[in-house]
Amino acid sequence: MRTSLLLGLTCAAALLGSIASAQDHVMRIASGNPADPLALPASASLTIFEQKVEEYTNGRVDVQIFPDGQLGDQLSGLQQVKSGELQGSELAMGVMSNLFPKITFTDLPYVIPDMAVAQKLYTRRNPMMKEILTEMEDTTGVGIMFFMPQAYRQLTTKGKQVKTVADLKGVKVRTMQVRPHIEMFNAAGAQATPVPWLEVYSSLQTGVVDGQENPLATIRAMNFQEVQNYITLTRHVHLVGAVTYNVAWFESLEPELQVAIMKAGEEASVGAMALAPVKDVLDAKWLTEQGVEIYTPTAEEIEGFKSVLQPPAFAWFDANVEGGAEVLKKVTEEIDRLQGQFGELVY
Repeated sequence: MRTSLLLGLTCAAALLGSIASAQDHVMRIASGNPADPLALPASASLTIFEQKVEEYTNGRVDVQIFPDGQLGDQLSGLQQVKSGELQGSELAMGVMSNLFPKITFTDLPYVIPDMAVAQKLYTRRNPMMKEILTEMEDTTGVGIMFFMPQAYRQLTTKGKQVKTVADLKGVKVRTMQVRPHIEMFNAAGAQATPVPWLEVYSSLQTGVVDGQENPLATIRAMNFQEVQNYITLTRHVHLVGAVTYNVAWFESLEPELQVAIMKAGEEASVGAMALAPVKDVLDAKWLTEQGVEIYTPTAEEIEGFKSVLQPPAFAWFDANVEGGAEVLKKVTEEIDRLQGQFGELVY
């Protein structure tokens, strides 16, 4: 009896110790996206990340995703990560620019030529990104766990279809609180209007803004087709999302857990890269079936958008970001290098 009692107490103590240990390693991540992994590329990545972290750490790190803006918008989530209230957050890189301006290059118009280049650039393994991310971690205390290259931002409008850059004149376009976005739309004669993400649908519905810009997957997931008539495939900015982390929290973990989490992040990134192009095809078809008219600009019309939208955004970056000109030079050189790698596939 005494042996059985001691054995029971020992097992109970071990169980309590295990629970305490698990509670010591909780990673709470804020997200403004739906929980459904097929709703958006970012949703797919978060689902994979949650599962793989717990698998690769043998349950020692408990990832808890809070979708649909439960913990606030993306900027609020980022601020909570910086303060240590949260261990991680999911966001568009444009939001990260509020904390670390150099990363704003990710939201400059007509920089990323295609998804193939984006997938090679947006990774912790890329030498240029590694340099920028190291500086970000050192100066802000927030790091990027993994990137989620997704799709191009497209323009939606109500009542007025935009085919050329001249058609933007007078259109109230909802933008993120990202300065280059505001500068480029204003330069085209539009009225750039920053609106918090959780208020975009109602703002479109009530006419606070006439249109907005997001990938097709986001347009569908947020049911914007209910309050927008037209989509113009401007491809003006490539959207890359990311999962941030609190550096102090991460560095407090055992090295083997850090490795496991980063490994899970690499696997999770693939989820967004795989789903994004599929969603572009399927969502374009679905949105058309819902009665939305989709217009594909000609090469000349795209060049027209680029010639008006890019210069003011670049000028703002150069003037307002410390070392901005050097960052743009490095980005351009790195994209050229990556483009050259694809040429090596031909033999």
